[in-house]
Amino acid sequence: MKNYLKPLNNESGMVLLLAMLIMSALILLGTTAVMESQTDLRISGNYKTSAIAFYAAEAGVEEARARLKGDFTPSGSMIVDSSPTNPDWTSSMSSLQSTLTYTVSIQHKTSGGNVLYWGDSNGDGTNEQNTTTGQNIYLVTSAASSASAGKTLEAVMTRIPPITVNSALHVEAETEIKGSSSVNGNDACGGSNVAGIATTLPASPDPVDVGGASVVNGSPSETYNATPMNVPTMINDWKVSANYNYNYTSQQTETGMHWGTPAGSAPYCAVNYVVYYNMNGTDLKLAGGTSGCGVLLVDGNLELSGDFNWYGIIIVSGSVTMTGTGSTHTIRGAVIAGGSAEADLVGGNTDILYCSTAISDQTTNRSLRMLSWTEK
Repeated sequence: MKNYLKPLNNESGMVLLLAMLIMSALILLGTTAVMESQTDLRISGNYKTSAIAFYAAEAGVEEARARLKGDFTPSGSMIVDSSPTNPDWTSSMSSLQSTLTYTVSIQHKTSGGNVLYWGDSNGDGTNEQNTTTGQNIYLVTSAASSASAGKTLEAVMTRIPPITVNSALHVEAETEIKGSSSVNGNDACGGSNVAGIATTLPASPDPVDVGGASVVNGSPSETYNATPMNVPTMINDWKVSANYNYNYTSQQTETGMHWGTPAGSAPYCAVNYVVYYNMNGTDLKLAGGTSGCGVLLVDGNLELSGDFNWYGIIIVSGSVTMTGTGSTHTIRGAVIAGGSAEADLVGGNTDILYCSTAISDQTTNRSLRMLSWTEK
């Protein structure tokens, strides 16, 4: 029998070897691609479940934040702090909705067995953590899971305390009260009385010049060597909540601005706003019947001309000037002026009437302020 199988020559052997190497490489690449694809799917799946758990835990924090507010509806689901001075007070809650599942625990933040508060403990207008005064600080822990992933977030939050007010008018420079003006620290809204004017300057020589038909009343009418207010920090603290922001680099006059119109009797305002003017060291003039409800922040000097009507508190880093023949300026609440001002002048026909409700209305039922949060 003849043998038809011919031995492979070197060239044929090399071709076969090359083909086998290519096949092996293709098989290896295919296997690697499948393995990488499966790994990517697992990573993607793990990330998805982890993200779902994280966002669910975050939703728990926000629900707790909402339910701690005083106006949460339905009222039966509002979280009520029944023992604000008890360091062992706790509360727990489950989700009010079914889309995301989480459990939340709430407790007072404490230090050394003492309840911690967020408030102005030294009367300078700025809030800090302390053990004596202010609003409770809450430690909120929210846990959620999705498939095999679990996330726990810990947030620290607090209600916003009312702005520190020690008088109807607080000034930190020499001040003149002229025209037919009235500055009255006797509470027009039924609360405790405060000083008419508080100045950080000493009583002698008298830094407050009251002339014409002007009158200053309060308990006492004037107080000296008052605690300086940290006005720049107060403005920075409140401007993050501003409903209206204005930024100018040169002197500005604005006419007929309206951020609500205060009524003549209670309730004076249905809605309160935060209005912030960043004047970058220059002057702001509000004229022509401007009115508003809430907190007016001016980083610079403020002049009021023409009829002006405000319910709430006005905080100015520089000087405040109220002028205008025949004009009336009615401020029900308080005015705080400070910073680098050389003089604060109140003139024309101006009434600054202290009103405790106008001060407290600015923080009642505002969203709790988030002080910090972390993933545990």
